Amino acid sequence: MRATLECYSTNATVAKIRAMHGRMFTADNYRELMTKKSVPECAEYLSRTERYRSAFKDTDPNTIHRGYLEELLNKANFDDYIRVCEFQGLDSIPYYRFLISRREIQCILLMINNINSELENSYLNSLPGYMIRRSKVKLLELSRAETFDELVKILKGTPYYKPLSKIKADPDGKVDYTACELALRKDDFEKLIKYAEDVFIGSEERELKEIIYYEIDSTNIINAYRMKKYFGYSAEKIKNSIINISGRPKGRIQKYYELDTPEQMLDWIENSKFGKCDRDTDVIETRIMQARYRWLSHVLAGTTSAPVALYAFVRLCYIEEKNLVHIIEAIRYGADTSVLEKDMLIF
Repeated sequence: MRATLECYSTNATVAKIRAMHGRMFTADNYRELMTKKSVPECAEYLSRTERYRSAFKDTDPNTIHRGYLEELLNKANFDDYIRVCEFQGLDSIPYYRFLISRREIQCILLMINNINSELENSYLNSLPGYMIRRSKVKLLELSRAETFDELVKILKGTPYYKPLSKIKADPDGKVDYTACELALRKDDFEKLIKYAEDVFIGSEERELKEIIYYEIDSTNIINAYRMKKYFGYSAEKIKNSIINISGRPKGRIQKYYELDTPEQMLDWIENSKFGKCDRDTDVIETRIMQARYRWLSHVLAGTTSAPVALYAFVRLCYIEEKNLVHIIEAIRYGADTSVLEKDMLIF
C-alpha cells in the first residue's frame, strides 16, 4: 500500500533533518580535534560540541577508552535516527526501519564471526545494548548458538532466515563469513528497493532508488578494487562476489569490473562520479567516500522527501563517524596527525 503522508509532516521532518545536519562536524572541528593528545582529550572535546554534547552528558571524559568512545558515537547516530523516525510517527512505515535492520545484520555477522573463531562471550561483550530493546530479533538468544546451523535455526521467523538458510556450513559447523555478509546485504538492499517501489510514488520513489543504487555501486566499486589489487580476482569472480540486485539493468559500471589491473580501475574511478576528489590519493576509501559525502550533502540540500533526506543523513553520519574514529585511533597510537588530512574520508 502506498504511503500517504501529509505535506506538512514531510516538510517538518525534512526541516528537522537539515537542522541536525547543520550541527555535523566541519573541517575546523576536525582540525581542532586533531590537536588533542589523548583519547580522554578527544572525549572532552566531543562532549563540548553541540553535535555530541548529549551523547557524553553522563560520562566522565577522563575515564573513557577508545572502544567505549566509539560506542558512544555509534549510539549517538542511532539515537538521532530514532528521533527523526518518531518525530512524525514515520516509524509506523516499514521502510523507516532500515537502520535497525542494518544493525541487526551487524549483530548476526558478529555472532557468525564468534562461531567461526570460537571466541567465548565476544558476541555478548560487543552486542550494543540499545539494539536489544529496538530489535525484533532475539539478539540475546543468538548467543546460545554453537554452530552456524544452530544460529540459522534461531533466526527462523525473521527476515534473515531465508538468505542464510541457503548457505551451507562446513562439517565442523563453520561457514564462509563473506558469503553470509553478501547474502544478508543483498537481501537488505533488495527489500529497500521493493519498499521504494511499493510504498512511495513519483519523484520520491525515483530519488530514493537513486540514492540506494548509488550506495550499492560505490560499495561494490571499493570491494571490487580490493579484490583485484589484493587477491587478483578475475572479472567473473568479482561479479559473483559483489552486491548484484536482481533485475537491475547492466550499466557502464560492468566495464569497471572487467578491467585487467587495479591501476586501470583507479583511472576509471577518477573519471567517474564515484571518485571526484580534491586530494591526490590512491586510498580508494578516501576517494569514494569523499565523492559520496559531497553527493549525499547535495541530495539532502535539494530534496523535499523525508525518506530520501533521512537515508542521506544516516549515511552522512556514518561517514562522519568513520572520520572521527580514524582521528581518535591515530591519536591513541601517537601517529603524526599532520599527515591525517590526506587520508581523511571527508575534510
